[in-house]
Amino acid sequence: MKRWFIYILPFIIAPILNVSSEMYGMTYQDSTERHELIVYVVPSLQYIDWQSPSTLFKTTAKSWIKSKFTRYSYYIGHLFIELRSSLLDEPLLISVRSTGGDREKKRLLLHDKVGVGIIGAALPGRTETTEELTASIDHNLKKERRMAFIKYSINRDAALRIVKYIEGFTARDSTSYASCDAYGGAFWPRYQGEGAGCTAFGMVALEVAGIKYDYEDWLHRVNIPANLVGGEFNNNLKVKNRTIKRQKTWDEGLGIKNTDFFPFFIYDPSLIYSWIIEQREKYVADSTLSAHQFYPAVIKRDRGEIPGLYMDARHVPAPVSEPIFIKRDEYSVFIDAFTRSHHRK
Repeated sequence: MKRWFIYILPFIIAPILNVSSEMYGMTYQDSTERHELIVYVVPSLQYIDWQSPSTLFKTTAKSWIKSKFTRYSYYIGHLFIELRSSLLDEPLLISVRSTGGDREKKRLLLHDKVGVGIIGAALPGRTETTEELTASIDHNLKKERRMAFIKYSINRDAALRIVKYIEGFTARDSTSYASCDAYGGAFWPRYQGEGAGCTAFGMVALEVAGIKYDYEDWLHRVNIPANLVGGEFNNNLKVKNRTIKRQKTWDEGLGIKNTDFFPFFIYDPSLIYSWIIEQREKYVADSTLSAHQFYPAVIKRDRGEIPGLYMDARHVPAPVSEPIFIKRDEYSVFIDAFTRSHHRK
């Protein structure tokens, strides 16, 4: 080979290397600094039908009964996150759960008779540890139960904001209260002092990192008829179970908000799971790379594999000018009841 060709060879192959490093939506990053956020979802033990208050009541009850005989099961599904970052000494696997148990739910349903208001009621809560969630993952794989994930490669700013979010959510104030002490479907933990449901906890991790999460296919939006909400949420009305079973439609939302109906939304692990599987199938049907933000991926563990999606979000700017926690800007009868109860303690 001629000597002059050896000198110009690096300039010839450099563009080729640059092209290959950007294929499939990937961009080069120094391997000494790596940040990943993984969102895991486990669908409900049995199908829960949100078509009407009646179907929601009946199908949730069936899933709850089955869960009593199934270890490591989630009758309404579950979502948890894992942060892998050079900012941390080790990966952090975390979520939130209720600690009120069946006793608190029975009090609300049978004594206070809050009716469908139970889906927005605040319950005692706590964070789940890495050890607990690891055991849950391994058990679900062993039993071949459904589970999926979305993994995001993120930048340092995004990872740092997620760390600060988790620290703030679990930090205790002068009264020894921490936001993670409260669990419920109406909470949005981006708001100062609020607790979280498991899906809201995960969605806010994405939100503070600047990653899109507001997919309508991931959530339910309903207007709960006022006659189905009781207890402290609605003038101490007593809602009977048979009233819920007879209600075949949600409110159309034409009356007075928070008087005639109560708006409610919640991200559903089962919907997110189905969306992930659907995106994987779409990719198989049309693998044109430019048509996809997400790509099929697999996480391998000793007891099996978890199917999922991957997205390179390192180029997504984290909203560093925004505070991690903000003030709630929309009234919720469920949050108002929690706030009043919390201040009385």
